[in-house]
Amino acid sequence: MILLTILVASLARSKEFAHGIRGHWGIENRLHWVKDVVLNEDLSTIHMGDAPANISVVRAIVLNVLRRNGYDSITTAQRFLSNDIDKLLILLE
Repeated sequence: MILLTILVASLARSKEFAHGIRGHWGIENRLHWVKDVVLNEDLSTIHMGDAPANISVVRAIVLNVLRRNGYDSITTAQRFLSNDIDKLLILLE
């Protein structure tokens, strides 16, 4: 009976752990998918020195600025803000 209790408790902790891991990777995958697909990070021709890491940081900052300003869809934000420097500058205030 004690072994069964330990097994059940262990399974419950395993499920909680698995749920936490899935949640973490969901966030990671969402960020990388947006950077890869929407911001075309995989198509980048920047490959030398520190430039790839620096551009990746700039892309992450762009995503954070857009999301903090209420844009859930980065594609919609790109369409709305493209070619309008005044709108872009307002985001940075």
